[in-house]
Amino acid sequence: MRRTLWLSPSTRPHRWLHLTPSHSQRWQETLARLLTPLTIWLCVSVILRYGYFGDSRLALGPSSSRLVEAGSVFVKRIEVKDDYNSDVLVYAFDEKPELTVLANWSASNFLVVAAYSRKGFSLWLNKGSSIRMRWEAPTRYLNQLEGVVIKGETKLKRLQPKQTFLNAVADPEIIYGKEAEYLIEEDDRYHIGVLNMNGRNIILTMHVNVSAMVYDTSKAKKLCSTANGLCRLTLPFPHTHYLTLMTTNNGVLGDWSVEVSFVARALTYIALLGFIVAVIVLILRYLGVCGDDRDQSTNVNTVTYRTSTVATSSGVTETEPLMPVKTMTYGTNKEDDDDNESIASSTSSEELYDEKLCVICYDEVRNCFFIPCGHCATCYDCAQRIMDGDSKRDAVDSEGSLR
Repeated sequence: MRRTLWLSPSTRPHRWLHLTPSHSQRWQETLARLLTPLTIWLCVSVILRYGYFGDSRLALGPSSSRLVEAGSVFVKRIEVKDDYNSDVLVYAFDEKPELTVLANWSASNFLVVAAYSRKGFSLWLNKGSSIRMRWEAPTRYLNQLEGVVIKGETKLKRLQPKQTFLNAVADPEIIYGKEAEYLIEEDDRYHIGVLNMNGRNIILTMHVNVSAMVYDTSKAKKLCSTANGLCRLTLPFPHTHYLTLMTTNNGVLGDWSVEVSFVARALTYIALLGFIVAVIVLILRYLGVCGDDRDQSTNVNTVTYRTSTVATSSGVTETEPLMPVKTMTYGTNKEDDDDNESIASSTSSEELYDEKLCVICYDEVRNCFFIPCGHCATCYDCAQRIMDGDSKRDAVDSEGSLR
C-alpha cells in the first residue's frame, strides 16, 4: 500500500506576470517617441536654413548676370547687399527667364605678377559666353608667361584655349604679347589671369574682351537696386520664383561679389514639424501595437515553456499529477526515514543496496509491506508477483523458514 504526501502550495511553479507600466514609465516612453521627430525637424531646419537656403556670397563681375532660384514655401524674403558700391539690379520672375541676350565688354589693367605665381580676377559667366585675353610684356619674358582660365570655386579645373596667337619680334626689349580665346560650356565662376614662370617679378598689361550671355529681363515682375543700400524682395506664397542678379560694366577689373540672405517662413517650419510628429507618432503607435501583441504571445509561450520544463524536471508524466509527490512507508518512523535517507546519501553503494533497495530485483526502492507481518523488503512489483504465486509469503518469512 502506498501513501502519497502532497507538497504545500507554496512549492508550485510561479507564473510570470505581465506588469502594467506605471505613469512615469509611460511619460518617459512618450518623451522618447517625441525625441525622434524633434531631432528630424531640427536637422531638416538646419539643412534648409544653412544649406540649400543658407546665406551665401555670390561672385559676379562686369556686365554679369546670375540666376538664383528660391521657393516661397520656405523663403519669405530675399535680401541682397553689395559691399563694393556697385549698382546691382535684382529682377524677380515667376518663370525661368531665357538666356538669349549677348553683352560685349572689354577692360584693361596693369599687373605686377610675382615670380612663379599667377594674378588676375574672377567673374561669373553663363554657358555660351567667350573670353579673348591678351597679355603684353617684354619679349625676353614672354615665353615664360602664360594666360590661364580656371573654372570653379571649390573644384578647380583649368580650361584649354580654343586657339592661341603669338605676336612677337626678335628684339627682346620690344613689348609685345600673346592672345588666347576660351569658350564657356557651363555656368560657373571663372578666374582669368596670367601665370609667371620667370624667376623675377614681371610688369605686364592684360586686355580682356568678353562676350557674355545674360538673361532677358523684359518679363520681370519686380525690380530693386542696391544703389541705395540693402535690396529686399518679398516672395508671394507658394510659387517658385527666379531672381536675376545683374551688374553694369564700369571698366574696372576685380573680384565682385554680393551677399544674398534668405529670410525663412516660420509658418512652414511649424507645419513641417507638426506633419513629421504626426507621421512618427502613427508609425510608433503601429509598431507599439504590434510589439504588445508580440510580447503577449511571447509571455504566454514563456509561461507554457517554464511550466512544461518544471513538470519534466520533476519527472511528471501525463498520468501523474503536476504537484511533486513524496512516498512514505506505512509502519515506519518518518524521522527515522529522513535520517536514513540523509545517511544513505553519504554512504557507499553497498549500504544503499542493503538498506533501501528491493531484496529481489535490486532495481527499485522498497515501497510496500506485507500484512500481517509488516515486513518491508521488496518493491511493489516484486511483492505483487509474490502475492500472485502459490506461497503468498514475503521474502523475509521465506528466508526464515529455510533457515
